[in-house]
Amino acid sequence: MDIRQIRRFVTVADLGSFNRAAQILAVSQPSLTRSIQMLEAELDARLFERGAHGAQLTAMGEELLPRARVILIERDRAMAALAALRGGGGAERIAIGTDAAFATQRLPRALARMAADDPGACFHVVEGGAAGLLQALREGRLSLVLGTRAPWLDLAGVQFEPLVEERASVMLRAGHPLLAQGSPDLAALSRACWIVPDQDSLVEGWSQMFIRHGLPVPPITLRTSSLTVIRHTLLAGDFVCLGDHSTYADALEDGALVALDAVNPAYTRPAGLFRRADTRLSARERALAALLRAD
Repeated sequence: MDIRQIRRFVTVADLGSFNRAAQILAVSQPSLTRSIQMLEAELDARLFERGAHGAQLTAMGEELLPRARVILIERDRAMAALAALRGGGGAERIAIGTDAAFATQRLPRALARMAADDPGACFHVVEGGAAGLLQALREGRLSLVLGTRAPWLDLAGVQFEPLVEERASVMLRAGHPLLAQGSPDLAALSRACWIVPDQDSLVEGWSQMFIRHGLPVPPITLRTSSLTVIRHTLLAGDFVCLGDHSTYADALEDGALVALDAVNPAYTRPAGLFRRADTRLSARERALAALLRAD
């Protein structure tokens, strides 16, 4: 099994067609077919079924595909990392996944210092929910993920290094009517207009906050994956949202937002660095990780 066979297998799987794959790869269809047949013979497994709807993966093909993707990605990462060590080339791209809390504070500072220390470094940052980012990490599409370690996350094949303890509170604007009589309790907050991040796991955790205290779960007024929408909506109207202090640090410091610890005990979660357990970080990835630890 060589890299060319693996790349051809992935291309056929992605396109669902030997004809289109041959065109993209700039090879003849007979050559592509022989390459796949040789791979099947080596693995003693049929990878595709041909039919009216093109080339469909078999169960064996489905099993191989995510591993084949990792092999290709790791090969490209290895080549870029070695090129960087040989001559300081800037071809290596560090793919990072991050949640909103790291995206607003710690990661930008680390990237700024990294760019100053190593102008040849190149980054690709994806912001999203932890579950999706960890899946991309397992598949090799990301090399580092920054986020909170929630108890419901699947950490199979992943190592977690805690960097900070995140504290979450109820966020609302400084002039919110609920603050007129002092600090409202959770019962009063259950009647408020809630903004909840658009992740099923976070919605479930937010719901349990009320259920554990014998309160009805309020309707969600706004559900969105956009931190920008959440922040500006909080500042514009009479809404409340559960959020990490680091995510809203600037608005809390200038007094535009108020944080309420309406739940006892306080809601805290470890946050830090996720990486694949079976992969060695490149020199640049290790340098970025060191900057994140030092923040």
